[in-house]
Amino acid sequence: MNSFVDVKRRAFAVCLGAVMCAAWPAAQSPDEFARRRIDSGRAFLRAHNYAEALKDFETVLQSYPTTAVADDALLEIANYQLEVAHNPDAADARTKELLKSYPASDSAAMALVLEGRIALSRARTAEAVTTALASFDRVPRLYPGSAAVPASMYYAGESLRIGNQREQSIERFAQLTREFPNSSWTASALVGSATSLARSGQALRAMEQLQRVRSQFPRSPEAAVALDWNTVLYRLYVRAPSQPAFLFSGRTIAGQGGKLRDAIDVAILPDSNVAVASKTGIAAYGAKDTVVSNIGATEPLTLQLNSRGGMITVHETGIRLDAKTPLTLLPPSVEGRPRELKISDGLELSSGGYLIADREQKSILRFSDDGKYLGEFAKQQDVRRMAVSDLDDVVVLDRSTKAVSLFNRDGKVLKQIPERGTGYQFRDPKDVAFDALGHVYVLDKTSVLVFAPDGARLLTTFTVPEKAVGAIGDGSALALDSAGRLYVLDGKSDTVKVYR
Repeated sequence: MNSFVDVKRRAFAVCLGAVMCAAWPAAQSPDEFARRRIDSGRAFLRAHNYAEALKDFETVLQSYPTTAVADDALLEIANYQLEVAHNPDAADARTKELLKSYPASDSAAMALVLEGRIALSRARTAEAVTTALASFDRVPRLYPGSAAVPASMYYAGESLRIGNQREQSIERFAQLTREFPNSSWTASALVGSATSLARSGQALRAMEQLQRVRSQFPRSPEAAVALDWNTVLYRLYVRAPSQPAFLFSGRTIAGQGGKLRDAIDVAILPDSNVAVASKTGIAAYGAKDTVVSNIGATEPLTLQLNSRGGMITVHETGIRLDAKTPLTLLPPSVEGRPRELKISDGLELSSGGYLIADREQKSILRFSDDGKYLGEFAKQQDVRRMAVSDLDDVVVLDRSTKAVSLFNRDGKVLKQIPERGTGYQFRDPKDVAFDALGHVYVLDKTSVLVFAPDGARLLTTFTVPEKAVGAIGDGSALALDSAGRLYVLDGKSDTVKVYR
């Protein structure tokens, strides 16, 4: 899902530029100086020099507060706080300042959009979705001619999608495509609609929406996402079951000497490099399958990525952010003393906080962003591996029962996939994963089983004959990229094999 998030962020940045247009005075004036300063700040933003960008925006606010671009500076700062600093409280404060100080400005409409997005970044409860939706719906009512209207319509559909109100989200996205067929936000709406359709079992309709993106907006970032996701759907619903859903690509990541040493997990980074975790750290392999970077990390159990693509290493006694910074966990107390955790896996939720699996207590615990214990997420779970979707649904592989359970973000069981079911029987399941459209993947030693997003039915089982090239001898970890290619860590050959 990380590629889709990036698409939405780029689209939002484009819209920021669209709503920030003011006339240049003919002569030297405060407005002209302010305009030059904000243009400088935006240039620094594009270069990722955020400190200098913020200096320019703050200068506009302090030195030219009555100019036509002061509101633009505030909006830039608020967006930076949400998108780059990931500080929703700071973003909220600047958004409220903008709406109070410049309510009739051309940035006020986009500030309402930002207000709704901030609400969703803090939580994904029904209440948060309702609050966000109200902000988005105010935009066309209060600013009917604003360039922010299609953005608000897109995020209204997105908030409903996040709230698992699929039919309503599809209708909101469709309304945007009807009323603004040529808007860049329509490309995002078609992609959003496809995800809701795929999750509701309408794969072929989802493929149609994705193909519309490629036809109508061929040079857009969304077109690349649409190609990737159409590839996923084609494999699972068209190619399979009459043909194998996957084929061995011929690519094998083997490391120096032809084998990976003490490898325990694999993940695909935002730059498409393949991260392999071992007992001593994490090595990132580039397109030529050579090491492009190394991070030291002692005895990690698993490697996870958060919604922004940042790495989290899970250790028996805690977790490290970016594989470097320990997060101090404050577990519940037993007889006045903090309970000792024996961690088997952990992950970060996109709406904030962490889930930590305690092997000794056979439970999954919820912690805040700063490591405070918030309560129990799930009981009676002897967790071997966990994974989280873009909607914060969680899939859990139980070590003892060999069963797979699907939970929603509140810890409610959505579906239990037993050890044995129609058309399959798990032998030695080792890992679980989601793809960008919510399908559930289970690595079962020598094969990969793929289930529908709701877990209700098996879509396909992929395996390679034992003596054939690319056979999985002893799969121990699984990762997927944005196009749904499989990266399987094979403990028998000590390599990562790639299937497309």
